[in-house]
Amino acid sequence: MRIGICDDDKVWCRTAERVLDNFFEQLGREGEVFCFYTEAELLAYKGAPFDILFLDIQLSETEGDGISLAAKINEKWKTCQIAYLTNYLFYATEVYNTSHIFFVLKQQFEQKLPEIFRKIFHQMEQKDKKLVFSVIGNEKVCLAPEEIYYFERSKRATVISSVWGKFSIWDKIADLEKRLPELDFVKCHSSYIVYFPAVREMKKNEFVMENGDRITISRSHEKKVKERFMKWSLTQMI
Repeated sequence: MRIGICDDDKVWCRTAERVLDNFFEQLGREGEVFCFYTEAELLAYKGAPFDILFLDIQLSETEGDGISLAAKINEKWKTCQIAYLTNYLFYATEVYNTSHIFFVLKQQFEQKLPEIFRKIFHQMEQKDKKLVFSVIGNEKVCLAPEEIYYFERSKRATVISSVWGKFSIWDKIADLEKRLPELDFVKCHSSYIVYFPAVREMKKNEFVMENGDRITISRSHEKKVKERFMKWSLTQMI
């Protein structure tokens, strides 16, 4: 794994590097750690994308903050997972303006590493698990969950909206609901199933998806959807 740390506190950054090196040695897996002390250094990096970047939220006054930097990283390295680091819990609500998977207090960094990397390894394994759908026209399409935005029932067919475009299948929403991972997917309407990680914002009566589409949350599904969304959200924060 390629791991980045960006923190203007050089002493802490080097300490975190040693902790990560020891962790991977004990784990028996290979991990290469890179340290950056400024936003400029990180953005100037030309090597292969990182699998995960540990990013300090509160950088120096001249550097700005880690949350705005994370937005740039989301664009620069689409597959890089971001774990926010901070000494202050009050930043927890602000980080959801960017795509990230963890929020970790620095004093808990070493303690939380097993939990952090269990989830990362699981997500990496999930990328290799494809869902196979029979597309109308006797073709098949294989999609990883993370490549799907949502399913929409339209007349007698169901449309898969994905990063690769749209595909029409015969499967009904009720049948799809049974075969999709329960934690990440939710039926929010009789005609829709959405993928939580593809949600940009949840409003009272709709989801705003990463691709800009708006998906209705019906009144009959509203309570269940909120409960499921909160449950999923809690798995994204440490």
